[in-house]
Amino acid sequence: MYLTKEEEKILNGELGEVKALALKIIVKVGEVLKAEKLINVTHAHISGISYFNIRDYGLRFIEDLKVKGAKFAVYATANPYATVTTNFLGQTLPNNIVNKQYRIINALKDMGVNVFTCAPYYVRRPKRGDHLAWAESNAVLYANSVIGARTNREGGPLALMSAIVGKTYYWGMHDDEYIEPCMKVSAYTPDTSMEASAIGYILGEKCPNCIPLLENTVFRNKAYIRLFLAAFGTTSSSPMVILDKLTPLNKNVREKINKLRNDLEKYQISAYDVKRLVKEYKFKEARGKGLYIIGCPHLTSQEISYILEALLSKISANSSIRMRELWLISMKPLSRLGNITKELSRFNIKVLHGVCPVVTKLDMLDVDYVVTDSFKALHYIRKISGVEVFIDSRENVLRRFIYG
Repeated sequence: MYLTKEEEKILNGELGEVKALALKIIVKVGEVLKAEKLINVTHAHISGISYFNIRDYGLRFIEDLKVKGAKFAVYATANPYATVTTNFLGQTLPNNIVNKQYRIINALKDMGVNVFTCAPYYVRRPKRGDHLAWAESNAVLYANSVIGARTNREGGPLALMSAIVGKTYYWGMHDDEYIEPCMKVSAYTPDTSMEASAIGYILGEKCPNCIPLLENTVFRNKAYIRLFLAAFGTTSSSPMVILDKLTPLNKNVREKINKLRNDLEKYQISAYDVKRLVKEYKFKEARGKGLYIIGCPHLTSQEISYILEALLSKISANSSIRMRELWLISMKPLSRLGNITKELSRFNIKVLHGVCPVVTKLDMLDVDYVVTDSFKALHYIRKISGVEVFIDSRENVLRRFIYG
């Protein structure tokens, strides 16, 4: 691999032990992939920071970097952490887990993490053509497919190394030659956010490791696209979906796609396909304590405001909501909502930020079942927490929470 004089100095330890370690790891990965050089990145996003994901080994690794003086060289964000900032119907996580999670958070803040969210594209929106080192699947897909920035689907530790030196290897999505569709797909226009999520989940199963070209599908808004991409990234390792007439592409890539278009294998996702998938996880009779989750991926402030207005129009002073809580997960604190959130807390409604119930062992909070509009949340909560998860449209999740 070609290295500049500056990169050689870093690798030789002239700029410190931590930077040398970080660049050594990036170079090793790049060499395995036969990358020809390194490139600068403008933004690193680190995943896998929940204590339930990385446990004591990951905690020690991150704290060791902090002790050695690691500081991030570029703008850095990180995925949300386990839900240690609140309780569920009075039940909290054990103190030792809470303390270890805060140690992870504080170490990352000390090194330079600005925000904890799975939607870094709303915190600092990249420019088209920016090179990134992002490790959150839905964010990677959004950057490549919607914004036109370029990032591989990195592992959390590698994104951490890129944050320290501000570099990554030139391979994969950073090179236009990599962008080539394997299949031509059409899907019906989804009526709800949950249907958009279901289409993504089905498409990911069909294209587990290649880039699909999605034609003739109209999404109502960006929220639908985010849910679609998040679900796609749950069942596929691909870093991109080419959204016809939406994804920004360089001229040479667009010409290549147009030449290939007629020869690509065709696949169609019908309303029946979605109904069949949804039926498997549709709400059935549930017993015990229920957690209702909206915010996978994290919600914008506009989405939060819209949902809160809908809730306020339906809840009356005499509403009695027991044995269940609603968590709305935001990408950042919403201090302007102060009095509204205090009022809604009387009805077991919480607006949270920085956290992710999906990477939390919800069974340790005595959650018996979950209701959500996100297939990504459904997939991982079942896997990590082992609790029953039901899927429904966002409107029905709210309605079911209020009326039972």
